[in-house]
Amino acid sequence: MRNCLFTIGCLFMLFLGMAGCSENEENKDIVLTDGTQTTQTVYADQTTGDAGGIRFTAVSDWTATVTEVATSTKAGGSSVDWLTLSAYSGDPGEYTLTMTISENLTGQDRKAKIEIRCGADVITITVEQKGTTEEGETPVPVPQGDRLSRMEYTSVSSENPDYYTKIILTFAYNNEGRLAEMHDIAYYGDGQAYYSDDSYTFTYETGKISIVKGGDEYSEPCSYTALLNADGYVSTFYQNPTDSYSTTTKAWFFNYDANGYLQQITGDYDYELGSDDGDDEDDEVVTPGHDPNTRSSADRIVLNLNWKDGNLMSTVGDSEWADENWMEWEYTSYLNETPGLDFNVMSVRNLFGMHDMTYDNMTNMLYGLRMLGKNSKNLVKTDLVNWAYSASETKTTTEHEDIWAPYEYTFTPENYLDVVTARCTLKTYVDGTLISTRYIDDEYKFTYE
Repeated sequence: MRNCLFTIGCLFMLFLGMAGCSENEENKDIVLTDGTQTTQTVYADQTTGDAGGIRFTAVSDWTATVTEVATSTKAGGSSVDWLTLSAYSGDPGEYTLTMTISENLTGQDRKAKIEIRCGADVITITVEQKGTTEEGETPVPVPQGDRLSRMEYTSVSSENPDYYTKIILTFAYNNEGRLAEMHDIAYYGDGQAYYSDDSYTFTYETGKISIVKGGDEYSEPCSYTALLNADGYVSTFYQNPTDSYSTTTKAWFFNYDANGYLQQITGDYDYELGSDDGDDEDDEVVTPGHDPNTRSSADRIVLNLNWKDGNLMSTVGDSEWADENWMEWEYTSYLNETPGLDFNVMSVRNLFGMHDMTYDNMTNMLYGLRMLGKNSKNLVKTDLVNWAYSASETKTTTEHEDIWAPYEYTFTPENYLDVVTARCTLKTYVDGTLISTRYIDDEYKFTYE
């Protein structure tokens, strides 16, 4: 069901000792402003009431309720879930309340009564929503199943199958169908002992997304700002300062080609909030031999991305940190069409390499949520962690080899991801002799609404 929030604000002016309109309006505690309609009618596809809102003046605290009005097909007196107000209570003052109305897909007319009480007085607004549009048509429900609501990841080791990892991502959307909340819960072990619980909220304005990451017992909430380009992709991203005294922050800039593919990420370590260009020292860059973390006023290229035939083939950092950031991909023939989430970004290693910078995990998240330009056309073939390492211990040498098998994909009828499975083989050698083989089995399940 689509909802469309029409916001014209909730305005109030509070005056100490307000006599209000008690003398001019027969000493009433609440007075409806001239021009506000007490009976309003909207059509099935209209999602707001009177454009002027409900305007009134209250001389003391007030409350509002919304209840169903009886019709030939529905009993009255019950609570209403299809009409909400911008506020349900307030202090003395002048107010303008707005209504948010769900599209009527029932085919039947429906009515709601709004009562705003203040002291001994009450004002009543009746809203009727028709079962048809102005043209006499009944709106058709929006097809469901096109939005990702949940992804569940489980990883089990053959060495100890009762000791496993589970991650659950859930997604909620606003009235416009855009991501509003994401919840990330991770468990570890036989008893499903909680070890992390992260929540994110997304608020949209013209040319900007505000992201708030909720805190927990170990951390405080933090907020981020993502500025958008003309195509709706994130062009600038930074963490908002945690105090009112800070005027600069680290910022990250995302450059795209004409087709919308991300080409380069650059970092600005003294981004000036509110200035025209964001930095008075754009010409100062990190030179070879300098640690970027010790040059707070320096800018540098963080990462370059290389594409071929609509797929991201490799990433590489600047010459000082190329080994750290270098990665490459192989792809299947399967199309990467799952809405709202790119599975390619969800491998063990982060898409943008290993950094100790704040932006890293958040940037991976933005890319995984398809907010950084176009994502790869196809799904990846295998996890990126295929590697071996060795360690000398006394007179022996132990080597570990971890190799991932290609992902196995199944799809929904809409060609979205349904289940993804993969197995990692872990072999351990001592002085060249294989002494153990164990496995990690991974599974991803996707649910849509």
